[in-house]
Amino acid sequence: MGRKFVRKTKNGQTPPDVMLRAVREVKLHNKSIRGMAKEFQINYRTLARYCNKISPAEVAGDGIFPSLPVGYLKNRSVFSEEQENHLAEYIITASDIYFGLSPIEVRKLAYMYAVHNNVAVRTNWAEKKMAGADWFSGFLKRHPSLSIRTPEATSLSRATAFNKHNVDQFFDNLEEVMGRHQFEEDTDSGRIL
Repeated sequence: MGRKFVRKTKNGQTPPDVMLRAVREVKLHNKSIRGMAKEFQINYRTLARYCNKISPAEVAGDGIFPSLPVGYLKNRSVFSEEQENHLAEYIITASDIYFGLSPIEVRKLAYMYAVHNNVAVRTNWAEKKMAGADWFSGFLKRHPSLSIRTPEATSLSRATAFNKHNVDQFFDNLEEVMGRHQFEEDTDSGRIL
């Protein structure tokens, strides 16, 4: 499936009430399927399929919409909207505590989340033990506030500079500056600690 799908036809976009009216014309008034398909601008094979599927009680009833779904399934997403929001919140929380996730880690997390919640996953998810790239790009489009990318590596000099001596020296300097700043504030207010 492409990541940026653009519909090229109007197939599968017939409103349910129009489909039910066409089926009633065929079933109740004995009109031809092809004639009604042309009149209602529906594919005749689609109309024939619905004529066979819809029960006689529903045809004779006074309902406006058929009980069967009409058209293509609109929601083919793996997670519900609530589950996706929960996943996005977790990713933001992890980022806030300086544990940012790379795209691969987010895809693995999505798979584990689906397994934990007993959500039916696609076969390639189960084989690779992570969500697909198409799901990930769609997830980022649905949640534009997320900025997920592969983190940059820490330079060797920065990693070696983070040692006990340098950290102690930083906190000694911080304590000195804070003490100087606090003394200046206290003398301005007329109080001495």
